[in-house]
Amino acid sequence: MKLLLPILILLSACTTALPPEETTPISPEEQEFLDSGRAKAIEDETDLWMFYEDEEAGFEIKYPHDTAFGDAEEGKTLLLTVKSAPIDTLNDTMGYNAETALKNRAALESGEYGDSVDFALEESQNVRNVGGKNAQNFLVLSRFEVCNVTFERKLYFFNNDHQIVITLFADPEAIISASPEFFTTDPENCAEEKIWDFEKVPSFYQTLADGNGPEVVQHWFDVFDEIADTIEFADQEISDELIQGKWISVDDANYLIVFSDNTKTDYYDGEITSEGTYTISGDSLLVESEGEAFKYSILELSENELELLYLPRGNILQFTKTE
Repeated sequence: MKLLLPILILLSACTTALPPEETTPISPEEQEFLDSGRAKAIEDETDLWMFYEDEEAGFEIKYPHDTAFGDAEEGKTLLLTVKSAPIDTLNDTMGYNAETALKNRAALESGEYGDSVDFALEESQNVRNVGGKNAQNFLVLSRFEVCNVTFERKLYFFNNDHQIVITLFADPEAIISASPEFFTTDPENCAEEKIWDFEKVPSFYQTLADGNGPEVVQHWFDVFDEIADTIEFADQEISDELIQGKWISVDDANYLIVFSDNTKTDYYDGEITSEGTYTISGDSLLVESEGEAFKYSILELSENELELLYLPRGNILQFTKTE
């Protein structure tokens, strides 16, 4: 995992304060920079943002300088966290476990939201495309008990057999102060602490979704969208050579598939059940047999393991290499 700082080259050419004959000339290096296209490359504000890369999960993301990363920083009211872990190691609470991850990965591959995780606000739940992949997009505004107030926008998605959770936190004191109409008190349970007026929570979300929130609140909501738009995934090359060979089903030892040259053959109990030609494009496997096309997403391919997602049903098929 890498954190990289953007390099900003400042160019100056004093052309207005001096008479024409005294104009400071542009150096060859400056002119080369201007002509190269690199100057244009930083016209987008996000090109100057901070940069985070997760090599194991295979993605990168940018975030603005006024946003803290990983840990809270004095003077910064927004905090971005990025958590990724291999799916087979997950055993956390609130749905962040391996079983739920596998179900939700399949659902998102098919364009469906899947099962809720965390304490997601129902009205905020939707499927969002980030960098060409589908993610659960939602808000968490309270957890566990009536006194809890939090402000978290979240993306939850999968890549390289990793679960990835991106969260943008806002300072509760600043949000509550700017939007007092959505909060109340419960002296019996929470003393004088401001808590949600839960009947107004859906309205709070809709106000922000419509772009009509107070400046500090809307800023938190909108910056998250801008950060999400910077997500990019590393190109994944699926090796046709690696998929060649015999693969036996993890769930049914009678089911065997064989990839040989450009042909995929399915066997059950030693008998051929189907045969067709296949092509691989990116992480997609297309098999054509007897005038029909069958599409799969290759979720995992290694020397010993093959995991396919059959589209559009969303069935996950797991195989191990056999001699």
